[in-house]
Amino acid sequence: MKNLAKLILTGILALASLWAQPEYVFSDGGREVRYRMAADEVFSRGGRGMGVTKGTREWGGGRVNKLSAGDTAKNLVKSNWAQDRANLAPVFYSLSNLPSAERLAALPEAERERRLAAARRVMTSKLLVHTTKEQARTFEATQPLAVENSMVEGWVTVTYADPFAALDAADWLTRQGGYEFVPVFTRMMEKKQALNRPVNDTHYAKQWHLQSAAFNLNMRNSWDLATGRGINMTVIDDGLDVKHEDLASNSYTVEQGFHYNFNAGKIDDPSPLKAEDNHGTNSAGLAGAAGFNNVGVIGVAPEVKLMGLRLIAGDAADDAAGIALAWQPKGILTHVSSNSWGPADDGKGDGRVSMLQLAGMQIGARENRDGLGTVIVVSAGNGRGEGDDESYDEFSSSRFAIGVAAVNRGGKQSSYSESGMAVAISAFGGEFAQPDVMWSTNNSGSGAFNLKTEKFPTSLAPMNYTDSFNGTSAAAPQVSGAVALMLERNPQLGYRDVKEILMRTGIREGLEGKDEFVKNGGDFVLSRSFGAGLLNVSGALELAKGWTNLGPLVTAEVELTGDEAIADDGKIYSADVDLSGAAIRVEHVELTFTVKHANRGDLEIGFTSPSGMLSLASARPNDDNADFTDYRMTSVMHWGESANGKWKVLFADNKANGISGRVTKAKLKVYGTAK
Repeated sequence: MKNLAKLILTGILALASLWAQPEYVFSDGGREVRYRMAADEVFSRGGRGMGVTKGTREWGGGRVNKLSAGDTAKNLVKSNWAQDRANLAPVFYSLSNLPSAERLAALPEAERERRLAAARRVMTSKLLVHTTKEQARTFEATQPLAVENSMVEGWVTVTYADPFAALDAADWLTRQGGYEFVPVFTRMMEKKQALNRPVNDTHYAKQWHLQSAAFNLNMRNSWDLATGRGINMTVIDDGLDVKHEDLASNSYTVEQGFHYNFNAGKIDDPSPLKAEDNHGTNSAGLAGAAGFNNVGVIGVAPEVKLMGLRLIAGDAADDAAGIALAWQPKGILTHVSSNSWGPADDGKGDGRVSMLQLAGMQIGARENRDGLGTVIVVSAGNGRGEGDDESYDEFSSSRFAIGVAAVNRGGKQSSYSESGMAVAISAFGGEFAQPDVMWSTNNSGSGAFNLKTEKFPTSLAPMNYTDSFNGTSAAAPQVSGAVALMLERNPQLGYRDVKEILMRTGIREGLEGKDEFVKNGGDFVLSRSFGAGLLNVSGALELAKGWTNLGPLVTAEVELTGDEAIADDGKIYSADVDLSGAAIRVEHVELTFTVKHANRGDLEIGFTSPSGMLSLASARPNDDNADFTDYRMTSVMHWGESANGKWKVLFADNKANGISGRVTKAKLKVYGTAK
């Protein structure tokens, strides 16, 4: 007991300075978000700007330095000790991703640091402000260097000399009152790592996901119909080895200017700088390794053209993520965006991403490809073992994304693959050891080879290749490759059309998962574990060829107000939402709500359609944080149904621990086509 008390006291002392700081309440594109600034911490980009201090921690593309007692970050940048102010930045913590101070202090030190790292945000030199360029004159006193329209409609990006100048501006705007704004932060995203035509690629026989006698992607004669020729795909990740022997012919050259590096290094070169930054090269091989070349492996789309956007090799700014997701260089179209990354899968964080990232998705999906939209494919997450649920992942569950879950070699839901109401389709992710993991490209050279063999001693893959890739990280690029084939087959498909075709053709037979398949009122058979089932490449190509595009998007919504109790006795709080007269064939349904609850992980949240079909977000036992504020969940479980009739919004607390909650508002919004 003495050791436990000492541990808790140590944790309390370590956190005392953080919780002693004032709370900042910002507006992220209209959504309330709460942060605390760590006055005794400062971020040093690339280790520049100040020397190493006691308590320094590596994070992102630099170090989080702990200051000595009595020092503060603001005082530091005013002193001579700050060698390079431009490379120093304030450190904030997202309160929606942290439990109470007492709970956090009681955690073991390693777990406490993991929670803090996941909640950590580093300020950039920019603010996102709800105003116009003309009205920005009202805060000229903050001395902005530039004011530009942002990707979020009605909001501008305001740039200052450095991050601490932006902090001064944020303090000024807060004191003045009446301004809606949020700093543009950097944050760490998590990697989700987890035919008739003759194929002569050396390791094709080992790519069981393409041609296993049991479960496979049902390629059949797909490569006789399409190979991805003429289709452009971004691989947003920790890098892309553009000179790899099995990727070079499919990658644009650096000189063509279609790649981008948001992390350290040359701005136009996405090549990994470290051997361990191999995640993007692994993912790219599954989507688009060159085929029919007597070399290595073959991707699902063996002639697609690849653009590398190096974003997650370190911490990445919110606007950088938005730019990457809206990427379409002048003179070409961006058809597909492959994303094997996202918020942490720890079952604790709220899974939110910034409004700038969401705005980039919206721009990419609505405006790119002459209005047909970039098809954005996203890994659904690897947090099943942590009790996580994909419904809480704002990135993969977005209506502008296709969320992809993972299946193992035996047709079962991969042990790590999350279930959720927004999972649309599944592909292969395997498990953790050979032969149940995936063959793909690896970073070139002995450094990456030695690292692989050290981590996976049983690996048999030669240099430049891996036989040890897994996760929903592996599943998503297979879907990205299939989308490239579909768009070659029918270039007029919109992003919504692609998603429906994949869902219409998914294979369900033989799949075993946590959640059963259920037929909804629109004749779609769906599961929280697999979405519409396993990716069926040849089936999708066949349907794509003669497809008639979906009609214009229409919406209907109802907002509920009031203050209703959620008891902790398992009794379901239910509220009717009347959409009678809504003549809409449903595609996506969004539930946005605010709940006050000191232990939000106790809650199950969902809604039912007039047909009785349920969309459910499971309780998350590891989430000991408080409250959901203007929180949005998106479901595909009602695809094809009629919106007309009475829906129900549901909240339940099945954990009898004396902690109850309240619903203060909820809004149900349906997206689809007019009937």
